[in-house]
Amino acid sequence: SARAPGALERADGGTLLLSSLKGQVVVLSFWASWCGPCRKDLPRLAALDGELARLGGRVVAVSIDADARNAADFARRHAPGMSVYVDGPDGLVRTLDVPALPYTFVFDRGGVVVWCGGGADETTFATFGNTARKLSVARATATQSTEGDSR
Repeated sequence: SARAPGALERADGGTLLLSSLKGQVVVLSFWASWCGPCRKDLPRLAALDGELARLGGRVVAVSIDADARNAADFARRHAPGMSVYVDGPDGLVRTLDVPALPYTFVFDRGGVVVWCGGGADETTFATFGNTARKLSVARATATQSTEGDSR
């Protein structure tokens, strides 16, 4: 199916325009249903997404599965309720030259990559999770302190 440039298909239907993420801290994580370590990573990503959502950030979990049904089934089992996206093996994962799975990028509110790395170990997860939290909290705090001055 034809898709607009810069759009990701949700595994359960619908589309996410990447441009709609502007101004948010974004954790972009690539995974696949056949990736063993991704089983550990998805539930943690779902929890981080809930945390970041309150701070104006979000996790975008992108499957590189060729078959969207495999991705949707895997996500339902390992991260129920989380929105996951299917981009296939020739989409963003190729554009960004992702070397391994799972692989994660953290973008600041300006869309700049501030961290990237592979693996599902605790240290890697803690590092990118903390990076995203700090970026999100910094902006949330700044916004709260200046909201009264915006008249």
